[in-house]
Amino acid sequence: MAVEPDAPPPPAPPPPPSQEPPAAESVAKAMVPSDEPHPHPEPEASPALAIVSTGEKTGSKDRDIALAKVNQERTFSHIRAWEENEKSKSMNKFNKVVAKINAWENAKKATAEAKLKKREEALEEKRAAYVEKMKNKIAAVHRTSEEKRAMAEAKRGEEFVHAEESCAKFRASGHAPKKFLCFGD
Repeated sequence: MAVEPDAPPPPAPPPPPSQEPPAAESVAKAMVPSDEPHPHPEPEASPALAIVSTGEKTGSKDRDIALAKVNQERTFSHIRAWEENEKSKSMNKFNKVVAKINAWENAKKATAEAKLKKREEALEEKRAAYVEKMKNKIAAVHRTSEEKRAMAEAKRGEEFVHAEESCAKFRASGHAPKKFLCFGD
């Protein structure tokens, strides 16, 4: 149980019962007889006088006041203890709720991060497959173009051979070709 810094200091202990004689209205003084006869009455300040109370005692009032203060302090102490207990219960509930919220948040984050990672891996696989597909397509285009170049080269070679054979034939016969630069029949 911690002491609050704002709490008022504990009240001072009740003053001790007064040693003064009680008021004259509530106390009657009586003479205590002694063994010897007294010819003259003694004054009031004599030690042979005893105090006899006829009504409430002031000491009793002081005691009642002190007991009331003690009861009040005990009540206030119980109230402070109850308040601290309620505050600690409230703080514990708050801490439990915050812990649950943090656990929920962490679980949701982990789920989202796992989903993101899975999606990234799937996208990476798709990307890799697409890159592979495009590389294959580029390779196929390159092969096709090489084949077409080779066919064009072969055709050019055939045309050169045909032109040389025709030229040799025309030389042998001495005739000029009928179609020369599109001027023929």
